[in-house]
Amino acid sequence: MRRRQRRSTDPVPGRPIQEPSASPASPEPGTGIAGYRVVRRIASGRRADLYLAAATREGRVRGGQGAADGIAVDGTTLVVLRVYRDDAADVAIGIESEVMDDVPGASPPALIDVATADDGSRILVVERIAGASVAQLLTERTLEPGEAVTLIAPIAAAVARLADRGFVHTRLAPSDVRLDESGRPRLLGLGAVERLPAGGADRTAMRREGLAALAGYAEAVITAVRPGGVFDDARALMAAALARRPFVAFEQELERVVFASATPAAVGGVAPARVQRTPARVLPPQATVEPTGLPEGSVDRAPNVRGTRLPSVAVGLLDVAEVPPPLIERVMDSVEGDRLAGIRVRLRSWALRRRRQIVVAALVGAAALVMLLTMVPPADARSGGDVDAAQSATEDAGARQEAFDEGGAKASPDASAPEPVDPGVAVVGDDPEAAASELLMRRAACFAVLDPECLATYVQAGSPIEESDWRLLLAARDGAPGIADLDADSAAVVAEMGAAVLVDVEAEGSGAGVSLLIVQSDAGWRLREIFTEKTELP
Repeated sequence: MRRRQRRSTDPVPGRPIQEPSASPASPEPGTGIAGYRVVRRIASGRRADLYLAAATREGRVRGGQGAADGIAVDGTTLVVLRVYRDDAADVAIGIESEVMDDVPGASPPALIDVATADDGSRILVVERIAGASVAQLLTERTLEPGEAVTLIAPIAAAVARLADRGFVHTRLAPSDVRLDESGRPRLLGLGAVERLPAGGADRTAMRREGLAALAGYAEAVITAVRPGGVFDDARALMAAALARRPFVAFEQELERVVFASATPAAVGGVAPARVQRTPARVLPPQATVEPTGLPEGSVDRAPNVRGTRLPSVAVGLLDVAEVPPPLIERVMDSVEGDRLAGIRVRLRSWALRRRRQIVVAALVGAAALVMLLTMVPPADARSGGDVDAAQSATEDAGARQEAFDEGGAKASPDASAPEPVDPGVAVVGDDPEAAASELLMRRAACFAVLDPECLATYVQAGSPIEESDWRLLLAARDGAPGIADLDADSAAVVAEMGAAVLVDVEAEGSGAGVSLLIVQSDAGWRLREIFTEKTELP
């Protein structure tokens, strides 16, 4: 097939620089590009459009970074298609593909395939790295010294590998490093990689620029470490090396000093790696038709057995064990309270004989709980320095995230979907009701676009709602109903317990509602749990 003539982007004296060409027609979800089925567009920038896609064939394809036997793909393998515009320079695309395919140890995304579309657009098929970025991690919480070693040392080694092959990353920021499913930091932002000149002052100046970017990335990570002062030797090394004349590279020395300062540790506070799969449907669910009533005389006990004569503890154990509903019904019919009646009688008689001890223990426990709640400082008692540092990190990470997203591509959602929320923008303020309303609106926006990655914009890491909303969103992708509509403007505070606040919210169109548990931290307000019934407090 023929490739269209590309316009030159090199400035010519006496002629204005041409604007970038318009984006190619966006393919609809489900259409094929270069043998891959498009799921959705995930970003659009000045040089390329990025699409999430699924392989339509099985087998093994090419893959760099030690994948000598190739990467196994099938109909559920998700990849990223980089569809470059006509005015994107061939030299820059060649550098990106060469770094991904031929630089061992630099840990960029693996280059899976190279293709050309029917309209002549150049396409790179690369590995999808779906973990959290270091910029997002720094805005969420502080780091342990061992976690900082894990985030700095591999990147310093990657910069050294690039220099050995004649490349330099001129814009290395926390937003250019992302954790993969194994928790290993991977180097992104390859649009800022340039080839080093052959020699002379220009080569030294570009190497110094790349190492200054590495020092800035390391400084951002070290600033988030608690307790402070652990990496003072690394800071002194970077400052002295950048000021030294003549210039001497310091990546290996930085790696050695970092390892000597602390023992490496896995990065915690990150959602566990989940198996990525292609959804059966990529559009938001349509309105569903409620089933008609059950025939007269039938009994519907299988979906939920709560409220039966079985004790709540037994029902909970059966639910956790995922016992099939028919077997639960047989257990209920056979028990009828007889087998557990003797246990209840013995427990009651035991409690009556030890009534005084039980009452004293309950009073002591209640007093301890009141004392614990009294000792927890309120949200306003936090040190202003930590809050200011968190807000500053949020603003810096948000600006970098807006400027570049995977190789310099600026994120932009589909025109038909609600605009997603930047994960780096925290929900801050002293009004818990306003914070609860904002978190509910973010949750509704995530379920509208069916993007599991945007859960990080409103949930607290490791909280119960993180796993439950993940499962609900995947089920919604496959056609299940979404979440109930809640009136965000009806948020009302019920109780405050230090940094935790219990908020009641009404459901739209009815008097029923739910209770929200939101928590304020250095990363702002986060949603921790949703109770299906309002919590009544004495």
